[in-house]
Amino acid sequence: MELHHKLRRDPSWHPNSCNICGQLGHQAATCSTGTVNWKNIYGPRAFLRQPTVFPSDVDRAMEKKRVNIKALEEDLDRYLQGDGGVMTHAKNITTTVGQRGPPRQVVEEPDLPEGWAAAKDAQGKLYYWHKETKQVQWQRPAAA
Repeated sequence: MELHHKLRRDPSWHPNSCNICGQLGHQAATCSTGTVNWKNIYGPRAFLRQPTVFPSDVDRAMEKKRVNIKALEEDLDRYLQGDGGVMTHAKNITTTVGQRGPPRQVVEEPDLPEGWAAAKDAQGKLYYWHKETKQVQWQRPAAA
């Protein structure tokens, strides 16, 4: 049954009854109760057949949106280490990373605590970041 029938019909009416008054024996086009301008009431969209959506179509759309987190993290690690490679798995993800300027320049700093590295930002200012936790700070980390 089409949408405009479902919107107007009382659920208790017989399926073959008139859409206007619910009586058996005639159709809405010949109803003595009068005519109803359905398009004014429900709009033209209610009279259009909607395309069928199959579960396989939904699955395909969801698969396109799925992000491979592990590959994205590997790309990010290579990017942060200054490999210069393109982040292939991040091409469909909008972030602010590309708006920050060139990738950081990793700097060799002696006597840094385990897991920490030093780098310079786009303006050349030295900062420190932890490789595991990705914590970033301007002050040199204290030895543990």
